[in-house]
Amino acid sequence: MNRVVKFNQYGGPEVLSIETQDKVTELLAGEILVKMSAYALNRANVLFREGNYINEAQFPSRIGVEAVGVVEKIGEGVVNLAVGDRVNLVAPENESQSGYFADFNIVNQNNILPVPSSLTDVEASTCWVPFLTLYKNFVEADFVKQGSWVILPAASSSVSLAAHQLAKHLGAKTIGLTRTSAKVEQLKALGYDEIVVTQEENIEQRIKEITDGGADFAFDPVGGTDLTQVINSLKYGAELCVYGLLSGSTTELPIFPLMLSGVKVSCYTVLELFMDPERAKQAIDYFFPLFEQRKLLPIIDPQVFELSQVVDAFNYLESNQQIGKVVFSNSAT
Repeated sequence: MNRVVKFNQYGGPEVLSIETQDKVTELLAGEILVKMSAYALNRANVLFREGNYINEAQFPSRIGVEAVGVVEKIGEGVVNLAVGDRVNLVAPENESQSGYFADFNIVNQNNILPVPSSLTDVEASTCWVPFLTLYKNFVEADFVKQGSWVILPAASSSVSLAAHQLAKHLGAKTIGLTRTSAKVEQLKALGYDEIVVTQEENIEQRIKEITDGGADFAFDPVGGTDLTQVINSLKYGAELCVYGLLSGSTTELPIFPLMLSGVKVSCYTVLELFMDPERAKQAIDYFFPLFEQRKLLPIIDPQVFELSQVVDAFNYLESNQQIGKVVFSNSAT
């Protein structure tokens, strides 16, 4: 049998349920059957479940875009994979039809990424998406350099923690932004050079003090009302990439601050990288040895859930208590 997480209407975590279905084992050419080991939650899952994401759900809808498992069966024409291999699943083209929160998934071999042998299943479930999200701005565009200052809002989020690690690997210095002082000591312990508490401090003033005039780059998953202060915290002509909307509010474009600062704003989704197989391979080849050597690692929140606790896992994610990625494992398979 196969447990599958589904929802039939938009809403909070309570709309999720687990249905039991027969395990499908008939494979088309190029497909593999994967027995799932661990899964990762991200904010895109929340937006998708709420009806606020880029893609609309088709009910009844599945959910889940980050996961790792073991190949149980391979179809005709599958190359470079064997039964027993650990594999990481790339986000499906249609999450409603093929979301990964299930005991077993059938996926095309083109939707598979390698799993570094040095990573546990829980680590591997979320090693790729956060770091691949960084590749364009941090590596290709070379916005992060030795000695530069990088602003990272939502400092405790999985992508910001990955960005912090990569920035430090590249020789940069990091300023984490967090709403309250509750997580300051934990974030400092994770190696941020500076922490700014946005509900207690003036963001612009504090960052200009830290950097002696302004930061060199900002990688922002929040947007919202603090965006103007982030822009004003940057050096003239610096780059700002907005890749999320954790603020949950409409983000107005601050025209005058942009004009006066010369800051260049871009927006980004990792889907852009997967649309270009050559660039995607370059990114994978860049990060894989760093994972294998454990020089870069996903930061996992200590509280790990099980598939049957998917509602609890979403509630925990949306409480904003976590540090790093919220992950759940599959002990039933």
